[in-house]
Formats: sequence, C-alpha cells, structure tokens
Amino acid sequence: MLEKELEKYFSFAEFRPGQKEVVEAIIAGKDVVALMPTGGGKSLCFQLPAILHENISIVISPLIALMQDQVDALNARGISATYINSSLSFDEVDQRMSDIKNGKTKIVYIAPERFGNRQFQKLFAELDVYLLAVDEAHCVSQWGHDFRPDYLAVKEYIAMLKKRPIVAAFTATATPEVKDDIIERLALDDPAVFVRGFDRPNLKFFVRENLKKKERIEEALRIVKSIAGSGIIYAITRKETEELVRFFKENGVNAAAYHAGMTGEKRSQIQNDFMENKFKVIVATIAFGMGVDKADIRFVIHVGMPATPEGYYQEAGRAGRDGENAFCILLHSKSDASLHNFFIMTSRNDMKSQGKSWSESQQVIDVKYDKLNKMKEYVLQKTCRRLLLLEYFGDPAVAKHSGNCKGCDVCLNYKWEKSEISADTGRKKRAAARKSKGFLGGTILETANLYKQNYAPEKIAKIRSLGVSTIYNHLIDWYLNGGEFRIDEHLTPAEEKKILSAIEKEGSCERLGPLKTILPSEISYEKIRMTIAKMQMNKAIKNN
Repeated sequence: MLEKELEKYFSFAEFRPGQKEVVEAIIAGKDVVALMPTGGGKSLCFQLPAILHENISIVISPLIALMQDQVDALNARGISATYINSSLSFDEVDQRMSDIKNGKTKIVYIAPERFGNRQFQKLFAELDVYLLAVDEAHCVSQWGHDFRPDYLAVKEYIAMLKKRPIVAAFTATATPEVKDDIIERLALDDPAVFVRGFDRPNLKFFVRENLKKKERIEEALRIVKSIAGSGIIYAITRKETEELVRFFKENGVNAAAYHAGMTGEKRSQIQNDFMENKFKVIVATIAFGMGVDKADIRFVIHVGMPATPEGYYQEAGRAGRDGENAFCILLHSKSDASLHNFFIMTSRNDMKSQGKSWSESQQVIDVKYDKLNKMKEYVLQKTCRRLLLLEYFGDPAVAKHSGNCKGCDVCLNYKWEKSEISADTGRKKRAAARKSKGFLGGTILETANLYKQNYAPEKIAKIRSLGVSTIYNHLIDWYLNGGEFRIDEHLTPAEEKKILSAIEKEGSCERLGPLKTILPSEISYEKIRMTIAKMQMNKAIKNN
C-alpha cells in the first residue's frame, strides 16, 4: 500500500532503509523521534504522511534555503506546499497566509521565530493541524551543537492548537543525550524512537593535521582541482571565506563566498548559481547553516577544525547525497583549537548577559569543551575515523564493526604525497567509465526514470535537488547508453547546424570550451553535448 503511494508521489519503487518504519508510525498516530544521517531521506518521512492526510501539516525548519528547495521539489511534483520566512515581503506573507487559511496549502514550512508573530499565532491557533514536523530538532537542546532559543517555545505553540497534532522530530546529528532532551523539550507523548545507522559508506573521510595557513589554502586548492564536480569549503571566520575565494579565483577556480554577513538576496543568488554549477566551490563559515540542498556535491573540505562532532558530521554529510562517492576532508591547523577556546570563553560573557548563573554557564561550557576535545581526538585518531564518529552518535552498528571501514585515510593507510584522491576521482577516469557501454550510475537511472514518466528536465532538477545542467548531462549519458532521450525536443535544427559548423571549423569536438567560444552565447554546453551525442550515435549505427 505505502509503496504504491511512494511511487505515485515520489516516483520511488521502494523506501530507503529506515524510512518506512517512521512513516508507518506517524500514520498510526504516534509521536516520533527519528535520528537519520544527512542524505538518509528524512524529509520524505514527514512529507508522505502529510500528503496522504486531508488536513494541513507544518514543518519547522531553521534553514531558509532548505525550505525553498524542499517546497520547490514538492511543487514540481504537483503538491501544494509553501514556506513563510524572513525572505518574503509583507504582501507575499499575507497572500500565503490567506492560502493557508482557505485550505489551498497542504504543507507549510516555517522558521521557528515565525511563531512569535501575533498574526501567525492567531492563524495557527485556528488550524486543524495533522502533523507538526520539527526538522533539525537538535536545535531544541542546549547540549546540541546548534542551539536555537526559538525552538524552546515550540512546546508552547503546540499547546495553542485547538487539537494536538502528531509531533515528529527529525535530526541528522544527535547524541543519545540530545535525543532525550528533544523528547523532554518538545513534550513528546511516548514517542516511537528510530535510530537509523549513521554510517554512509559512499563518504570517504580524510584528515591532514598541523598545516600552516599558507600550506592549508594551497592544499585546499590542490584537492579542489583534483576532484571532478562541485563542492563546499567550510572556514571558521567570514574573513577566511573571502580570502579563500580570492585565492581560488586567482588560481582559475570559480568560487563564491556564502555567509551570514551577506544580504538574503545575495545568498539566494549564489545558491541558485551553485545549483546550476556556475560555481565549482561555495566557501561558507562553519557557524552558518547553509541548507543548500544540492544532491551531487562531490567534496566537503573543512579549512579549519569544527567545534563539535555533530557540526562536522552534519556539514560533511552534505556531500554525496546522490549515493555516489564523495570526499569529506578536514585540513587542520594548531591554531584552530585556540580560536574555538576564544569563542567558548566569549560565550560565557553572552550567557552572563542573558542572566544565567555561573553554575549554569559552567555546565554549558563543560559540554562545549567535551565536544571540542572529541574533535581533537578525531583529528589525531590513529585508528578508524568512521568508527569514532559512529561510537560518538551511539550507532548500534558499532557492535558489528570490523575496525576497518576501508573508507578513511587511516584504514586506507593513505599517504598524502601520493595524491590518491586525484587518481580516484579524476575526470579522465569518469569519462572513460561513461564511455563504457552499459555503465550508468544510480543517480543517472533515477533521472531517466523520471524522464520516462514525462517530467520535463527543469522539473526533474527541482525534484532531485540538482542543477538543470546536471539533469541534461544525465539524460545525454543515458542516451549514449541506449536511452530514449528525445534530443530534438531540446535542440533546434538551427542550433544543431551552428554547432556542427563550429565543430567543423575547430576540427575537433574533444574540448567543448573552444566550441563554446565561437558559438552564440545562448547555445549552452548541454546543447553542444547533445549534438556531439547525436553524432556519436549516428556513427555507431553506421558502423553496425
């Protein structure tokens, strides 16, 4: 039954591990706590029950960019979803609230601080809410790595409703202690607790320690150039993000900074450009939650040690959400810990100004130092790094772990000077694999499946949280492997003629850059690839 609904609304033939149990619990009317890794598909666990019920559901999320991505994906599937946050004008908020009141909206995403608005409180109190899903639920806990005071009031807002909804809390980064805190602070009623394994075998973990500042940025550049595809670099300060972007641009890498000091409009533009692969790298501050829901991120590099394992695993987990191999690399300097010590002592003054007692402040500071010490341990680890993270999060799979994950630098006995990362992920190897008849990765087949259901490439991009250019490239690879991609619907005869003329003039189609230079700007790289793909297929047909 549920698989039919999954296929109908999400075009998936089966659930990912751990999803179905959570969906069934919510449908059965149970409160839920679900601890699932980033990329584990937790959003579907609250979206599917919400779609199947006649009443409205509310999703609380602190990440504006992530709200937009998830709402766009739902709308692309024909599901009426919206979001209300600070990125909207007053008129836009009024219109969306009117739609909610009039029953035109199935799922609404809101930031927790929105509950402080009296107009929203009045509307909220009148709604017959089926499900209240709290995403990034670790934010409710003062022992979590990303505590948000606005989350503490969620329990009070639930009490405002004329009828208590099912409450489901989701997080990708919670220790057993934080899980218990979530249950208490959200006043969950005998919740079903699900701990999905935190391990993601497609992620490869590497650490290089004790680098000097110049060595570190040079190493970041080398790694970025050696890995095909786009990625995220996290730095500790805003100043470092700007310095890294400058350095990358000077060395031929298209990069953009992304941090809380920018306007919302600027951040949105950078996010959209990143989704469309206009930047190879986004450089962000560790303290700023990006919420960029891009599935094909091939690397996450931390230029600086994060303050907590939770923060590190959440940020590193943005890589490889499409299930393909991706790298999580931490470039450490001795000065990292000193900077975090400064931040911790500054937080003591902040807590004092908030009226916290010395003992309350000390309790929080002790927790922060414990987490920082665990990150130091991760950096200096001489045995499996993945195992340390799984133990920290209380993953039950630890009991069966062999001690060798075959996917971290320690277990691989990795030697940095050999540049094995480059050898494993170079463009030539990927290109050779794609040319091999019958080779299609799961992410390409997923795109092809949606295309066969007559979804347009633009809609597939929104559904899959990928750039449109990436979707076209998937379809071209599928076509070259015998797939029925209707290229002529996306490439006019006039455009094809111009591209063929450019290829003849250039004398080769091995490199796309020179062809793009002599073609009109409106002819994209994807259209050039489509033309070349048609040439290759026509040649193959003639030879057969």
